[in-house]
Amino acid sequence: MLANKHSFRFIQNETIEKTQTSVEHKQGTFSSAKNNTNQASAVTDDNKRVFLKALGIAGAGLVASQILPKKSEALVMGSTPSSSVVGVKNSSNTRINPATEDTLSSLIAGQGVTKLTISLSASGTVRTPASGKKIRVYASRFSLTADAASVSFRFTSGGTDHEKYVSPKAGGLYGANNHPNYIEGGIDEVLYCVISGTTTVQINIDYLEV
Repeated sequence: MLANKHSFRFIQNETIEKTQTSVEHKQGTFSSAKNNTNQASAVTDDNKRVFLKALGIAGAGLVASQILPKKSEALVMGSTPSSSVVGVKNSSNTRINPATEDTLSSLIAGQGVTKLTISLSASGTVRTPASGKKIRVYASRFSLTADAASVSFRFTSGGTDHEKYVSPKAGGLYGANNHPNYIEGGIDEVLYCVISGTTTVQINIDYLEV
């Protein structure tokens, strides 16, 4: 607005144009400065967010590196891994090795497993333990010279069958592998085979007297 003390005042056109240009220039300068300030503030906030995210990721990675094992093969079921060996632990928190047929001897207190082969043409005793001992059977296998109605194994002649095979055929190989477990009789109890049929049965057992 132009100062005016009178109801009418004659003003040259050049003066009005200069005044409007000056006002527009000031307004443009103020708007530009405000935009620059907003942009600078936005850039600063973005930088802060990026920095905080990077810091959080780095912290999480550091924690994970301390908690997780160095190698996946170092895992041990039941406890924190202390070596690069895969294993399992028992209820006493003691690491044990998975049992295999090759390591059976070491699993039974260093005692060797005895292998026995015997042929029977009728029901009879497969093995009699030493006095005061029990028989532990780890594996049993048999074959026949002719078809039979049944073949079974038990401890003592009047005991209960712990293995029974119905209608085994000549030329077939039958049996059970109980590693690392076993079938165990009582003290002084013989291992007995019951044969139903006319045939000869060749029997192979892996056992231990305890």
